[in-house]
Amino acid sequence: MIGNTLTSRLVITSVAWVTVTLAVVAVLLTILFQRHIEEYFDAFMFDHMEESIAAARINDQGQLFLTWIPADPRFMNPHSGWYWQIYEGNKLVAGSESLINDTIDFILPDSEKYTQIQKVIGPGNETLRALVLDVKLKGSNKVYTFAIAGSVNSIQRDVEGFTSKLGITLIILGTGLLIVVLLQIRFGLKPLRYLKDSLSNIRTGRENRLPETFPSEIQPIVHELNALLDHSEGLLERARTQVGDLAHALKNPLTVIRNEADDIKDQRGELIREKTDAMGAYVERYLSRARAAGSGNIIGASVSVQPVAKDICYLMAHMYQDKNIDIILKDLKGLFFKGDAQDLEEMLGNLMDNACKWAGSKVIVSGEQQDTRLIINIDDDGPGIPEDQKESVLKRGRRLDETVPGSGLGLAIVIDLAHLYHGSLTLHQSEAGGLGARLELPSAEEVG
Repeated sequence: MIGNTLTSRLVITSVAWVTVTLAVVAVLLTILFQRHIEEYFDAFMFDHMEESIAAARINDQGQLFLTWIPADPRFMNPHSGWYWQIYEGNKLVAGSESLINDTIDFILPDSEKYTQIQKVIGPGNETLRALVLDVKLKGSNKVYTFAIAGSVNSIQRDVEGFTSKLGITLIILGTGLLIVVLLQIRFGLKPLRYLKDSLSNIRTGRENRLPETFPSEIQPIVHELNALLDHSEGLLERARTQVGDLAHALKNPLTVIRNEADDIKDQRGELIREKTDAMGAYVERYLSRARAAGSGNIIGASVSVQPVAKDICYLMAHMYQDKNIDIILKDLKGLFFKGDAQDLEEMLGNLMDNACKWAGSKVIVSGEQQDTRLIINIDDDGPGIPEDQKESVLKRGRRLDETVPGSGLGLAIVIDLAHLYHGSLTLHQSEAGGLGARLELPSAEEVG
């Protein structure tokens, strides 16, 4: 929407300012030029007026005559737009040849509306600009009125020519000014774009803090944002420390209870061991959820998937060395998880452990990135799961085969952790012949 960005507001303001300024300049220059042309026009008429007065003489009979005709040929060409007339009182005594048989009604000095510079109508209803003066000539006591007029079309042509050239010039100037303004806006707002990119880098995990290289006007905001990041990170770190402390505080008593229960050989001991195992599993599950809830909000969290998968692969190879399972890692290089490394280890560990338990000879761990999502597939060549039972195995504590060791909480823990990262876990028929698990999580970019 127009006006919702700083760039659009600055551009609109600049365009309005440049347009109004150039329009005012155009009007003022046109007025000044027209006045200059009119003054030049009046000076030109005055020169011809002086020439006519210099040529005027009084003969012995007291009559006015001209010793020469004004040299400008326009005063001789019929209806050329340039005319002169001489009055004795209110009586016309002489006129230019360009008038032929016409006359011009000048406003003479004895009229109340008289001005030296007049606008009159000439032959053919042409508008003329005129200069009218009273003059006393040598050898006569009479007052003679000299009037000279020229067409205003020449003034209009000069003004129109100047206006058109001025318009082209101002359009070019305005375009140049707007280009400079756009470049200035782009350069001036560059730190804000840099700030946006830096915040995006922090969100995606490529940076941990905003750089301290912004202009002084923006630097206070950067300081506050960095302080907020530090405060948030400190709070999360303290929360995770408390989670770890709680884990140790609960695990040690549970270990003691388990050890004591080993000495009780009857049904009560078996019941205690069963419940303490369940308590331990629940403690691990909810501590993982608490850790994921904190780490999922850490700005800049980024974990490379391949090293984590390699470590788990090494562990699984030792745990299931009697089965001689071939664990294959495919297409994991360059994939990054936006979250905590321990959570990724727990999710992959549970899924790979489950795959190794049921695999015949092969487990395949592969990955891909789809936009901002990380997809990890764990496939095995085991017996798989019937289609009507895939939903039930995802329920907390549900096991299809009681003869296989485990609490039945592994997949439920993976689902809880994935949901806390706004991800998901789905099961399907694997191309390897067994069960396939598809883990979808938020992806991140490489830090550094």
